Amino acid sequence: MSAVSEQKRKLIDIRMPVFETLSEEAQRTNVSLKKFIESLLETKAEEIRQNEISVTPPSDLLRKLIGSARTESCTPEELEDERLKYLLAK
Repeated sequence: MSAVSEQKRKLIDIRMPVFETLSEEAQRTNVSLKKFIESLLETKAEEIRQNEISVTPPSDLLRKLIGSARTESCTPEELEDERLKYLLAK
């Protein structure tokens, strides 16, 4: 059985010059305007997600990787030491 992805419908207003530009580009790429706009939105959302991941502070990433139950008072250096110990133990 295949998984059905969740979708959300949203009615939006687009200014006429934008609509015309998007329509022309959709025609050039042989795609319906609806599919073209959906593709643009999905691409932009993925860029935003990737940007959020790349700006996550290293200490937060380390905390997630280690699964540390330490308090917030734990310094990034201590987390790095814990990560190194963990990796060396494997």
